[in-house]
Amino acid sequence: MHEIDFLKVGTEGKSGDAIALRFPYQGIWAVVIIDGGFVDVGNELVEHVKQWYQTDHVDLVISTHPDADHINGLTPVLEGLDVGELFIHLPRLHRTDVSDWSAEAVDDLVRVALRRRVAITEPFTGESRFGGMLTIVGPTVEYYESLLDAARVGAVQAAAASRGLGAAVGVAVRKLASQALEYLPIETLTDLGEVSESNNSSVITLLAIDHQRFLFTGDAGIPALTNATDYMDTYPSSGLPLKQFQAPHHGSHCNLGPTILDRLLGPPTSSTRGHGIISASDKAPKHPSPKVANALRRRGYPAYTTEKGGVHHGEGVPTRPGWFPLTPLPPLDESGEDDD
Repeated sequence: MHEIDFLKVGTEGKSGDAIALRFPYQGIWAVVIIDGGFVDVGNELVEHVKQWYQTDHVDLVISTHPDADHINGLTPVLEGLDVGELFIHLPRLHRTDVSDWSAEAVDDLVRVALRRRVAITEPFTGESRFGGMLTIVGPTVEYYESLLDAARVGAVQAAAASRGLGAAVGVAVRKLASQALEYLPIETLTDLGEVSESNNSSVITLLAIDHQRFLFTGDAGIPALTNATDYMDTYPSSGLPLKQFQAPHHGSHCNLGPTILDRLLGPPTSSTRGHGIISASDKAPKHPSPKVANALRRRGYPAYTTEKGGVHHGEGVPTRPGWFPLTPLPPLDESGEDDD
């Protein structure tokens, strides 16, 4: 028995993450929230837990990283629900200068947690709860600190370079091609994608329940996912199938490549192994990437998105009035997608 919900998140062309889940542990329901989207979605998340989980108690809230589309909605969650523990990285405990790390958002949430008497834990690899059913598989503290250092060096270099520019550089926003195809095209996704240090610092969470595994990835990129996969390969639940895979960063092609997908999901197959989830706004022009959606389908994980509404996956629980079956994304045209 379990329920996993991905709420629809999206504002002004941006996607976000807001995830709620519950599963039995020691005879009662354990409730976990992973990220809260923007503030308005955090309020929706509070009402969602109260309505569908019929409780105002949350055992654990996980803040994957301090981007606004993930962390801002956690303030109303902490304010509106009875939260037992908050998992959040505290950059100021690791480096004195974190001015380029959105540390203020972390500070604000921590202040709320302290006022609400919520226990605070930094979630690094190996941290587990609920008898090992939920485990943090990334990042390690060493990798996290290396990302803090790299971000600071990059910020200094960028500031020096910007002083020599006479004008700002604009980036054109394009609309992704999303024409449905009858058959999957040849894979064009590569292993060359790169993401920011903050995104690579995302908490990666593994849930093992009902003889299945569910992976939640935040905005992690290829190196972060590779480290997490190395750890998962040594973990006791490594033999269980991966039932659900959350594509990181709202389905961006910068976060995934064929090599890491083959390790996580298996090589291309004609069989269905599980399902992919992409938290993407219908207003975000680059989310989801056709390359990513097709790559998941090739490996037996047809992708479902939150573009039209929340996505609910439940086993052994009653059906919800007003909720209806979703259709996964069809094969999509990859030819119109840039590699930037």
